[in-house]
Amino acid sequence: MSRNIIPIYSLLSLFLMSLCLVLANADVQCTDMMTNLMPCQGFLMSGDESPSVDCCSKAQALDKQFAASDKPDREGICSCLKAAAQMPINLEKAAMLPALCNLDTKIPMDPNVDCTTV
Repeated sequence: MSRNIIPIYSLLSLFLMSLCLVLANADVQCTDMMTNLMPCQGFLMSGDESPSVDCCSKAQALDKQFAASDKPDREGICSCLKAAAQMPINLEKAAMLPALCNLDTKIPMDPNVDCTTV
């Protein structure tokens, strides 16, 4: 099992570094956001049937941040999640996360979302 975890963390680390370069001027810290959502990777990237309590807790905190943010920061959060959707995650599970974790703002995690509309 530990052999499978190392490549996922390596992939995630590479993704976070590239995301820092892409969004270096954004007020939203994508690396912090993605690090906080690490508990969701078992649900989004592997066979976990449901998100963990920790995953939902972190997603709810992001949901509150998203709801309280101004438009530029909402667009930044959306852009981070849009970039995350380029990773090998299960997009059907990502679409179920708002309902499973009782999120109010339905944060989009979709590679095709138009972040200017959030």
